[in-house]
Amino acid sequence: MTEKDTTMIRLPKIFLLDTFGGIAVSALLICIISGVVLAVPFDVFDPYHSISAFILSNPGAVIARNMHYWSAQLFLIFSILHIWDHFRLGTEKGMRAGVWLRLGLGILVILYAMLSGFILKGDVDSEEAMRIFNTLIGEIPLLGEQLAYILMGREDSYLLLYVNHIAIATIFIIAILFEHARIIWGKAVTFIILGLLLFILSILFQAPLHDGLSGIIKGPWYFLGLQEILHWMHRPGWIWLILFVVMLPVLIMPFLKAESARIAKYFLLLAFLFYAILTIIGYFFRGEEWKWTMSGEGIYMPFEPMPLKAGTFQHPLAMELGTYGRAESCMLCHQGMKGFSSAHDPEAIGCVSCHLGNPFTPDKDQAHTGMLMVPGNLDNASRSCGSNDCHQDITMRIHTSLMTTMSGIIAVDRYVFNEMDLPDGHFNVGDIGQSPADKHLRNMCARCHLGNPKLLPGPVNEESRGGGCNACHLNYSGDANEELQKYLGKTMADSSLWSAHPSLDLNISNAHCFGCHSRSGRISTSFEGWHETLLGKGETELSDTLRILEDGRVFRYISEDVHHQAGMQCIDCHDSYELMGDGTFYMHEEDQVKISCEDCHFDQQPNLISWTAMDAETQKILQTRGIDWGGDSFLPLGNTERLIWNSRITADGKAVLLGKVSGKEHPLNAPAGICKRGEAHDDLSCQSCHTAWVPQCIGCHNEYDPKIAGYDMIRNKEETGSWVEYVGMYLADLPTLGVIEGDVRKVHTFVPGMILSIDKATYDPDVENPLVFHRLFAPLSAHTNISEGRDCRSCHNNPLALGYGHGKLTYSMKDGVGEWQFVPRFANNPNDGLPEDAWIPVLQQPDGNHATRTNARPFSLEEQQRILLFGSCLECHDQDSDLMLSTLDDFETVLQRRTEKCVLPDYFKP
Repeated sequence: MTEKDTTMIRLPKIFLLDTFGGIAVSALLICIISGVVLAVPFDVFDPYHSISAFILSNPGAVIARNMHYWSAQLFLIFSILHIWDHFRLGTEKGMRAGVWLRLGLGILVILYAMLSGFILKGDVDSEEAMRIFNTLIGEIPLLGEQLAYILMGREDSYLLLYVNHIAIATIFIIAILFEHARIIWGKAVTFIILGLLLFILSILFQAPLHDGLSGIIKGPWYFLGLQEILHWMHRPGWIWLILFVVMLPVLIMPFLKAESARIAKYFLLLAFLFYAILTIIGYFFRGEEWKWTMSGEGIYMPFEPMPLKAGTFQHPLAMELGTYGRAESCMLCHQGMKGFSSAHDPEAIGCVSCHLGNPFTPDKDQAHTGMLMVPGNLDNASRSCGSNDCHQDITMRIHTSLMTTMSGIIAVDRYVFNEMDLPDGHFNVGDIGQSPADKHLRNMCARCHLGNPKLLPGPVNEESRGGGCNACHLNYSGDANEELQKYLGKTMADSSLWSAHPSLDLNISNAHCFGCHSRSGRISTSFEGWHETLLGKGETELSDTLRILEDGRVFRYISEDVHHQAGMQCIDCHDSYELMGDGTFYMHEEDQVKISCEDCHFDQQPNLISWTAMDAETQKILQTRGIDWGGDSFLPLGNTERLIWNSRITADGKAVLLGKVSGKEHPLNAPAGICKRGEAHDDLSCQSCHTAWVPQCIGCHNEYDPKIAGYDMIRNKEETGSWVEYVGMYLADLPTLGVIEGDVRKVHTFVPGMILSIDKATYDPDVENPLVFHRLFAPLSAHTNISEGRDCRSCHNNPLALGYGHGKLTYSMKDGVGEWQFVPRFANNPNDGLPEDAWIPVLQQPDGNHATRTNARPFSLEEQQRILLFGSCLECHDQDSDLMLSTLDDFETVLQRRTEKCVLPDYFKP
């Protein structure tokens, strides 16, 4: 054998079959043949759709595609092994320099052919790979842009890339192969055996195709190491320097002396191992947006069996096409489904965008693999509702909403259990543990958050809790609910017989809010006029004034909110950012809510916001609702940069609010003149006067019963042992008033939030200071508003308003001096000596913490005295008299003009 005679080089065989190179030759030939077959159904002008279509209708094309894919992978792998064989045996020395140089460059051509084939799938993985490599090639000095066009073509067309893939790259590889080995067709036995193995492999395992929904986007496995390198590089163009450093030893290997060649080979081996580690990291430990992940979610596992099954392929005309540019298999079985909103119709978005599963198989079992029966739960929302082309921003920021985190509830509960010094902080319900407070949350509270999963299909009702996106947007028609009951009752033979699908839409009624908000502050029930009683379900009969909820609680009618009376829904005031979060973590509900009464009820029109300032999400809402208000101006939302999109100013200058569900226009009346008269009531919130009643609870005691049947609301599992709450009395009456400090001091409405005792020793016998007592009031916007404000005496002469509790407050006058006296309705609590429903003692300076907020407090002694000073005037003067009304303008002047008949309190110092 001469030094230059490459045809005489003999490499070892594997399994007594053929050399690595021989197997690579056969794999290449199979790849070319299957590629020719694949070219027939493949449409280069719409590759993604054409592939998805023939996957569902043409088993021959599926096998050809799979064989093309798997043979290409084997060709790459065995070509690399073949080169390493040469390095290992030192046979590169026996090759002609030109042949070796072209072989070295052939590695790059093979990688280009592989990459171009990957890009020609036309899915999101392919599009991302094309953008990356266009950018990288463009970084090459002088020739970058021209070379990028020659190799990759235009980003909006695959035609030039297709020509390069099937012709130029293939011809170049064949030419190099022939020059190197003097063969094109390998051994027949190798070709036959490898062909049979690839045929079996292609029946069992499918070539990858991205569904367009997963946020995990990666290149082919052999370029994941490169992606990992690019992730850490600030200058992507330097990748060409790295490639040059790696390729240089390969190209000059035949010219190196023995010791230099050995060092070069070790260098290449270490580089290969390092790249393999980076590839493993990129494949298994990188998730969406290349973030670290240990879950393994979204990893494409090529050897997960998805065998082709005879008799499952149908004509493509039977399929509905979504706007993702692909065909889906779902409608092969579920044709004729109705009930969808226009935005979620399968003709618009398909089925897999919500329910996941595998859209690229006509087999039922395979199609249902990984399917979500109930999409929209927050644990899967990022893969369904929040996928790339849907509501990604919302499903990211919803995790900042208090309706998801329950942060305020957690903070207050831990504070009440003396596990925190202040009722503030940022917490998440998913992170709570097993402390007495956290166990109390698990047993009593932790079901009412959006992250609580909806486990079974079904309409939203009074007992619904959580469910992520479904909590607000799910609506069942009568037909859909009827079919669901048949399915659950096992009277429907197969789910494919379903014809009515529930709707996901913007028709968010008060019923959607009711499940959670009929608890705790009872906002939903109070808004409708209902107040909870201690009556049992069997202790009463239904009447116009009584209502039994689905959970068995009995409510009595008091009076409904004026907005409910007008037919308004909760969402008419509360916008998407208040409910689904605006990206900011808030500690308490009043921090997250931005709407206020003054936004709609004003005496001087605020600066309007043009429709051009409307954010994209709000524009989408208007578009979905079919509202075209282009050119209109809108009322601003509080101190935010947002607008109240369902508000507008009519042609005659009047402000109206549009019902988001009803479409009804509601006039936005200005506040009554008395509300703005003078400065005396400037610091009163609207609720302090217009709240008709609030729900009140007193006599509460909590203890842990280790034997009672309980339920862990985080794990959604029954257990033995639970915290138990004992209630003394429910009341419905005017609210107590107090102060919320901030940029502006405001008098607000409060309710007994935590007048309770807790025996922590029943949960943990070894706990220190087991007996806990608190007298804490909580700020509450009760949503029981009335048009007429409360009268003067209801505040200035009312012990409940002042924080003393229910009872009789009298003003006695003797020897020209007045004195306030209070007789409580309820007995004193032995823990602090105050009446059971009181907030503070009469005419004393409150000390310590008295509220569930650090910025909230009861009236100080000075404030109590000033309120009751005016109250003493009302003991003689009619509250509606001109004299008393004039005090709103200047109480000090009126006070100075008092006569000798006026008897002021003993604490008054003129």
